[in-house]
Amino acid sequence: MQRWMKGIVYPLVMVAVVAMGVTLPGKAEAKKEIKLGALFDITGPTGDVGWHYADGVRDYIKYINEKGGIGNGVKIKLIWTDYQYKIPQAISTYAKLVKQDKVVAIIGWGTGDSEALKEKIVRDKIPYISASFSQHLVWPPKWNFLPVTTYADHVRAVMKYMKDHWNKKRPLRMALIYNDTGYGRAPIKPAKEYAKELGIDLVDIEVVGLRALEATSQLLRIKEKKADFVFIQETFMATSTILKDAKKLGMDNVVFTGNFWGTGQKLAELAGDAAEGYLGAMPFGIWSDNSEGIKFAKMLNEKYHPNVKYREPQYITGMVNAMIMVHAIEMALKEKGNYKKVKGPDVFKALESMKNFDTKGLTTPVSYSPNEHRGAKGIRLATIKNGKLVAATDWFEVPPVPEWEKKGE
Repeated sequence: MQRWMKGIVYPLVMVAVVAMGVTLPGKAEAKKEIKLGALFDITGPTGDVGWHYADGVRDYIKYINEKGGIGNGVKIKLIWTDYQYKIPQAISTYAKLVKQDKVVAIIGWGTGDSEALKEKIVRDKIPYISASFSQHLVWPPKWNFLPVTTYADHVRAVMKYMKDHWNKKRPLRMALIYNDTGYGRAPIKPAKEYAKELGIDLVDIEVVGLRALEATSQLLRIKEKKADFVFIQETFMATSTILKDAKKLGMDNVVFTGNFWGTGQKLAELAGDAAEGYLGAMPFGIWSDNSEGIKFAKMLNEKYHPNVKYREPQYITGMVNAMIMVHAIEMALKEKGNYKKVKGPDVFKALESMKNFDTKGLTTPVSYSPNEHRGAKGIRLATIKNGKLVAATDWFEVPPVPEWEKKGE
């Protein structure tokens, strides 16, 4: 084509394109979206529970977007990474999410990485809701939020339950098993202090790795010290190892209890009969519930994962964190009136003003304030019965938080 013809043909083409309602590349209307970051462990040391959590987050946000978004067609763009439970990778991912992707908030995962980012999110004004329930993230309250209560709350709740059901004249004896990570260490000081308050003898504390295949020596020491119950701060793999080895050692008279992340039906699959009677802290709804929230969760799972027939409680955790953060972003959007104006501080303000957010039975109602960054205050205990995870108690409030803990000590 001659050079002089180009100046004539291009305008004619543009007229035709406009007449046909076609949008040329590069001229498309900008997507109306608000960016939300996420860190998952799908293939790392806590991937045995992490993949359920990641699916819960992604499924809920996908569902919201398919329904039209959060207001006037605004979608949530989830930018996530499988950081494999590696703190350096979490830090570098965080930097990318904040500086390059310009997210307004982050849904996090582990204790070590969430604690490592604790001051960075304050500096960058990025609200952060975590899958870690470490008390160090919310006392004193800064920019971290939890969907439920803390690991310290959970160990105290289990201890109080065991003490309330103890009917012998001698003191109740307890042992604690943890893994040597930020997550694993979280309940140690709270358990020590609360044991003094309740008159429980904390007779032994043992370390078992997250992927341990043997815990005989640790359990022999616990058996020697005649513990009446054991609290386990692990995920499925190590918890199942502990239960199987305890059964081999004839520790049938010991009640094994544990943290939320080690509590699920997968435990029964891994440990078999050794898991029967295990009691776990459970701040979320479980698959055997008949609540409106669990019915919704089952619908989502069937919609996006038709071959997955059962979900562990960690799937619900991911859903709840996504529900809370999406609701906060929606509140911020209504306040600002324009999706382009929604920033981290706006989401933070919305979170701190959230009151009695109804998760339809996936948790008790979620409320925050400037002085309280724990969400749902209720908890239950769940148990393994005939190979199934079922509720062992009704919902109850966790014990009061001691003042030393609120100060971040």
